[in-house]
Amino acid sequence: MKIRVLALLLCVAMAFGLCACTGNGNSEEGGNKGGFLGNLIGGDKENTDGSGNGKKDPKMTKDYTDPSIYTMDTLVSMGIEEARPTDKNIDKAADKMLKKILNNADTLKPAAGGQYIYVANDGADEKGCGYDESKPFKTIGYANLVAKKGDVVLLKRGNFWREQVICVEGVSYGAYGKGNKPTIYGAPRNAATQRWSKDSENVYKTPSGTATDIGLIVFDHGKACGSKVWAKESLKNDYDFVSVGGYVYVYLSKGNPADLYSDIEICPTQHIVKMRSNSTIQNWRIMYGGAHGISLTGNPTNVTVDGCVVGYIGGGHQGGAGQYTRYGNGIEVWGTCNGYTIKNCHVYQCYDAGVTMQYSSNSTTPIYEENILFEDNLLEYSVYNIEYFYHVKNSKESSIRNVLIQDNIIRHGGYGWGYYSRSDKNKGTNVQGRGTDRVENFVFKNNIFDHSKSYLIESSLGEGTIVFTGNTYAQLEKSRICQINDKNYGVKRYGKTAITDILGDKTGKLIILK
Repeated sequence: MKIRVLALLLCVAMAFGLCACTGNGNSEEGGNKGGFLGNLIGGDKENTDGSGNGKKDPKMTKDYTDPSIYTMDTLVSMGIEEARPTDKNIDKAADKMLKKILNNADTLKPAAGGQYIYVANDGADEKGCGYDESKPFKTIGYANLVAKKGDVVLLKRGNFWREQVICVEGVSYGAYGKGNKPTIYGAPRNAATQRWSKDSENVYKTPSGTATDIGLIVFDHGKACGSKVWAKESLKNDYDFVSVGGYVYVYLSKGNPADLYSDIEICPTQHIVKMRSNSTIQNWRIMYGGAHGISLTGNPTNVTVDGCVVGYIGGGHQGGAGQYTRYGNGIEVWGTCNGYTIKNCHVYQCYDAGVTMQYSSNSTTPIYEENILFEDNLLEYSVYNIEYFYHVKNSKESSIRNVLIQDNIIRHGGYGWGYYSRSDKNKGTNVQGRGTDRVENFVFKNNIFDHSKSYLIESSLGEGTIVFTGNTYAQLEKSRICQINDKNYGVKRYGKTAITDILGDKTGKLIILK
């Protein structure tokens, strides 16, 4: 079935307390015909999108629970996928891991000479604030103007910001107080709070709110997602959208988007968080951006992402990479890195990769991606839940080394909005690795690889260059376990030998989903 739009059931609703400032200073391609309207829980609550128009949102509730955005059963009910089995024990393990991630403890402490800096929606960006919980700053950007090496910037739990975060090297970032993780949206506004203008039959427009390209539009937190096209004349199916001349145009046969939805997130093609070396980000919730959720560049060292939730990321135009090339990863390192840890995180619904380290260049400068740990994460519904590669054409020294990927649940690669909205529907893997000639001490240990659209594991590396040990592999009987150097190993033909002989996982477990 040719799909240009994915409409998703959101099992839970989300809202955030954005309070008025009480400080002394001044105060942010093919498709289904129509979306699948799931019921959201909750009663009347004032819209907290920061627009100040007081629009009521009867579908929002006081608290959110992340996610679960949708299940395999939801895809079947929408006619996007045929009915397929899942493993109940893996589903239970994923639910348990998600609860653990949502309750991850706040543990950050300032380094020698550093101090805490507090940020809350009811704070003030002025002198005399920021260093006491009772007198916080209001914006993260202002806190970063005064933050110095060794400091810890803490966001108040239950609060909500719409701003791009440019981190300071040597400064860590976390949460304080009680309640849900502090949340940052990459989208500059809720576009449902004002009426859209009618441009032509079934086509509506609104200012994009940004000078950048738009990668993704999300309606009611995943009830429907837009399908990016490249010209107004291509707007032919429900939820097709294009960004032209400072406006976003959406095709919607059922009427004005603002009448149909309470929340519309228009996601600009810019990274939501730019992280720096010698830093940790802990217990943040990062959503709705058209580029990367967390981006690390400039040869970062000693960085950790702990207890974060990252979702609905990517889809923007990757300038210089091709006329219609799109991109967007949940958490990404680009280039050399030394000391890169992702743990206790939930990363989902990304256009490309959930978590990744990668690089591509014609340079002679070698790239070393080393001392990497991915541990205790729930990674799901991205086109590639884990991706790793480098292409350094003129360097034979480059390598990925000392990598441990363990105790993660990695599942449903290719079953998210990113797969269904892209033209190259030949992928959808839980792990993709390619173009890496030298790999040293690279281990996948005790992970669960739950079924994916294409392969559980895809790699262009030579057999045996990566160690797999003690993992569980659950895949559909008529699907494929892995692709190694362009050779396919299907469940039905190879069975467990694909695990023991090809991947070399002598203690691995195969679950055939029939």
